[in-house]
Amino acid sequence: MKLTIVGRGTAGLIAASHFRRWSDYEIEIIGDPEIPPLTVGEGSVLELPELLAEFYNFSHLDMDAVGATQKHGIHYDGWGESKDFVHLFLLGVYAIHFDSSKLREYIESNLFNVTFTDGHIDDIEIVDGDFVMDCRGWADENLRTPIEAPVNSAVIVDREPVERPTTLAKAMKNGWMFGIPLQHRMSYGYLYNDKFATEEEILEEMLEVVGEGSPHRSMSIPSYYTGGQEAGRIIRNGNASHFFEPLEATSLWAVDSVNRMAFDVWHPERQFESVLFSTAYENLLMETEAVINMHYLKGSVHETAFWDHAKEIAEETMSTLPLRYLLTFRSILDGTLKPQARELLLAGWPIYSIEQNFKGIGVTLEDVERWMEKTPNR
Repeated sequence: MKLTIVGRGTAGLIAASHFRRWSDYEIEIIGDPEIPPLTVGEGSVLELPELLAEFYNFSHLDMDAVGATQKHGIHYDGWGESKDFVHLFLLGVYAIHFDSSKLREYIESNLFNVTFTDGHIDDIEIVDGDFVMDCRGWADENLRTPIEAPVNSAVIVDREPVERPTTLAKAMKNGWMFGIPLQHRMSYGYLYNDKFATEEEILEEMLEVVGEGSPHRSMSIPSYYTGGQEAGRIIRNGNASHFFEPLEATSLWAVDSVNRMAFDVWHPERQFESVLFSTAYENLLMETEAVINMHYLKGSVHETAFWDHAKEIAEETMSTLPLRYLLTFRSILDGTLKPQARELLLAGWPIYSIEQNFKGIGVTLEDVERWMEKTPNR
């Protein structure tokens, strides 16, 4: 059996790593090696070090190869009712901040028995292969279903490296700014909504915090999904499937989740039914959107039009979640969550992470009860 992966970015390479490890498929990757990976979202969830260890016996000795630093949590500066809190991981557990270009080089140099083919694919339907993973990057605009999100644009600058154990998520007047500490640079990105501020205004505000230095670059941050997926020969992954802002580093968790689901669809002894795949995929998108948007629920230290808009979107997101999610939230807050459920994941984060974020943001039992009254399937 042959698996063809179209796209040579992080999502495509992680997919190739997964199927090389867990299947005996002939694997081909088609992509353009000259297209650089996105340098947004170079933080990760707890899964990434585990996946790299699973695929390549990755250890602390390999950290330099991907320009990585240990990530022990996320510092929310100016967010929520607490105005300052840290989402900390458990002792002995860490994610990583990584250089996306170096991670790509590391994986490619270790992906043995995989065929790399240079090329550009417009029509995914004509791609040769028993199975096809579509990881071509940004989905065509005519295939996107837009998702209303607080931010839609970003300005990014690099500065001298800074030693810090956490990712920075700093509330700003018109959005928020990440700070990702890599070995050889500190990557800052101001995510904002262009309805409320211009790029020039954002850059001016940003430089007041990070200082002058290398030139900035800007990009659009379109939140979207590409509709429901069926369990067929072709499965979309990465940005070809959906895109959300990088808050809470959910993208690699989503990539890994789709890989696992695709494995269950294509494996002859598992045959994940189409309806189950579609439901799992929709749940993945709902969880991701909820984990991101809930951080805006209580606003920030800045009382601006942007934050008022963001709070409205967050409230709407939480009020339209299926009841099963809200019941879990309620059990977390009222202390009735069963011990065997403590390891449940929501968009890549364990329950103890959700508890920390609820506390820092200021999510209350009354909030959850209000959402339960509004949710369409109560």
